[in-house]
Amino acid sequence: MEAYMFQRRVLLGCSLLMVISLVVWILAISTDHWIIISGGTGIFIPESRRFFMSSHSGLWRHCRNTIVPNALSNAQVVRNFSSMSYTSQSLINDAKRNLSHMDFIKDFAEEKLDGSDTFSENARRRMFAHWARGEDEDFQTFRNAFHKLVMSTELSQREFNATATKPIPIDPLDVKGIIARNTFGSALQRVKYNNTWSYYVIPEVAQQSIFTNWTNYPLVVRLLGTYIRDIGIPAFVLNEDRVIMILVPPLPPKKGGQTANYSYIPYPRCKYIDMFLNPQTLRNEPGFDEELMDYIRTQASFACITLFVMSLGAVFSFYTFMNPRYMFKRLAGGIHLVAASTALVVLQVLFSSIDYTKENLFYAYPDGAELTYGYGVYLAWFTFVVNIVCGLMFLWYSGKKKGAKAPNDEVAMADEPTIMGR
Repeated sequence: MEAYMFQRRVLLGCSLLMVISLVVWILAISTDHWIIISGGTGIFIPESRRFFMSSHSGLWRHCRNTIVPNALSNAQVVRNFSSMSYTSQSLINDAKRNLSHMDFIKDFAEEKLDGSDTFSENARRRMFAHWARGEDEDFQTFRNAFHKLVMSTELSQREFNATATKPIPIDPLDVKGIIARNTFGSALQRVKYNNTWSYYVIPEVAQQSIFTNWTNYPLVVRLLGTYIRDIGIPAFVLNEDRVIMILVPPLPPKKGGQTANYSYIPYPRCKYIDMFLNPQTLRNEPGFDEELMDYIRTQASFACITLFVMSLGAVFSFYTFMNPRYMFKRLAGGIHLVAASTALVVLQVLFSSIDYTKENLFYAYPDGAELTYGYGVYLAWFTFVVNIVCGLMFLWYSGKKKGAKAPNDEVAMADEPTIMGR
């Protein structure tokens, strides 16, 4: 009897521990502190023109902390053409909507083509007008023509085919040196923007895609980066050895604020992960791709499966005290082991997604960043261990106790074979 009471205490403790583990699992999958990536003093990301400071994410939510370096209007620095452009999708949509109602866009959309074999000024105006008005079919027609007549030439291809060599950082403060060395060639243009003349780096092919006098229209300037991206023109410039050159502003000061040439604006952003992004939206998310989304969907699916299986396990654990038959203990033990297996799948897929991100998605895991695991991972490991231990305990104490081995008649009757008759 004493051994039987010890067994009941152990299994009761396991049952209570399973309830605690279920609550811990809910907390773990609810938090967005599974993966923490730190950028230290700042890592410059060319795609967003921002310094990556840190990020943390979970199964459903992703947070990213960056600092935006903005060159002051009177600063003598070389700027990237995309620094003039909106980056917020809502601002881009509003600007395109306003632009589509303007008279010059309506005039551009009615430009007559001369039928030449070159991509003429009229064609550039028509292509931009169709893009601004959201006339996707017409825009794609002109875009395909631009790719064929301009981007497919041998000269243009040399501007796109970059080597795998690490990009060369260029100091934007060294204006005189950049001009003297002809670092960017004809991609360096002096542009008047906001009544101020400044030097901007605009890829040569991008210059051939936009109509003349485009700087006279403020909304066109603000949409240039998005327009170039939608055409499919790479936003980088190569040197003679076909190595990418990027303008890298000075690191942000520790206390934030601004320096003599740049202002540094913190930009924290958190959002829930859309599990089923359409291809267009996914293309606008440099921190995600289709394979990473497969990892994320797998994690989320198995997290929900684990929650369901653990709930069943907790119910059957307490049911064994109402019905002491050995088969219910084995059932509860088996369910706990299944829950441990599905929790382990979540962790293993998480680690695989981290390896994939590190190898393929520089935007999400920049070179030089440091990875640490948040408390969500440790809570998940706690859940896994508890399920393993409780599963083994229920299986260990699930032996049949018949006859004289049973502590009382109730247990003896429960473990007797059941004859199924008609």
